[in-house]
Amino acid sequence: MSTVHRSHNDLVVVAYGYAASERDAVAKVVQDLAGELRRRGERVAVIGIPPERIVLSGGNVVAKARRLLSELRFLGSAARFISVRRRAIRAVITVDVPSGIPFVGALARRLGRGQVTDVAWVMDLYRLTSDQGGPLSKARAALERAALRTSGKVVTIGECMADVLSAVTGGNVSTIPLWHRDMAATPVGDRSGPLQLLYSGSARDLHPLLPLVRAVANRRDVELSINGSGSEVDRVAVYLAGTPASNVRIGGFVDESELEDAYAGADIHVVSLAESATGTCVPSKVYAAMAAGRGVLYLGSGSGQAARDVLAADAGLVAPSGSESLISMAVSKLVSDHDAVQEYGVRARRFFEERRNVREGGDKWLGAVGVTEAGTAISTSAS
Repeated sequence: MSTVHRSHNDLVVVAYGYAASERDAVAKVVQDLAGELRRRGERVAVIGIPPERIVLSGGNVVAKARRLLSELRFLGSAARFISVRRRAIRAVITVDVPSGIPFVGALARRLGRGQVTDVAWVMDLYRLTSDQGGPLSKARAALERAALRTSGKVVTIGECMADVLSAVTGGNVSTIPLWHRDMAATPVGDRSGPLQLLYSGSARDLHPLLPLVRAVANRRDVELSINGSGSEVDRVAVYLAGTPASNVRIGGFVDESELEDAYAGADIHVVSLAESATGTCVPSKVYAAMAAGRGVLYLGSGSGQAARDVLAADAGLVAPSGSESLISMAVSKLVSDHDAVQEYGVRARRFFEERRNVREGGDKWLGAVGVTEAGTAISTSAS
């Protein structure tokens, strides 16, 4: 990690443990923000665990221990980075992981004698709000709550999340909506076959897909593609092994260079979030669909931020994630009205262009951290 001496404090530091992970959705949002701030002349340093030291989540006890160790090392290196660059820093944005990362922002504020703006950017509340888990999980949740309370500002990505966070931190929480990077958007074509549904990305227990699979299995007027991985995808694969469905296909992650074509090949994108997780995160898949000009079949609570955006944009339908009958009704409605499916895509793209693009996010983040004179951007990893 190199040291660069600056004559004035205009550096914005964004600290996220997995900023260098190519498959991490949060990392993409972080890099989007950094790129947008740089485009506007801000100096930005994104720090995270070096790619070669990233340990994937899951695995056995040894793998989990290695992941924890890499995160602890990152906390230490991030603190050193802040200490070395303290005279150059004017703002620090800490993001979610690892647990305790907001303490790094608080350190920057203290070293800067109150002249540094520190913001805790919270995109996932599940660990903070879940009552499940053993002593270690509860201790981690307590650590995260304590760390957030030290932050000068707390920002999250959904109004319902802000309500939950306010109760957790006991302070004010601002909302800066999630965005997605732009991509080529082609109109939904005239249908010459079954309705094409696409689920793309990771799917954990929080993203139920099996009720959808059961609802559409062996329908001749619907084809469902699931591109991704995770415990819920594995669960669907086991189900299909015992109960084959010719119209449901499971594939792996699509290469980044092929995503636009994959998104354009669908008529409707499926997004799923268990009702129990409402208010803990905002699925970025909704905004990926909107950027691609595709409507959304949202499976989950209508009170979540992403579902609210789908309904506000009139860009799709919302159905309970666990109700096969209501999911089937929603799918049948989409099958029976292709004009509506096409209009959903048009309105989704319009909502993205007007309210959920990177430029809009950049405007709001400059309001949170302030504007400085133009400078040269730098990017680095903390080891």
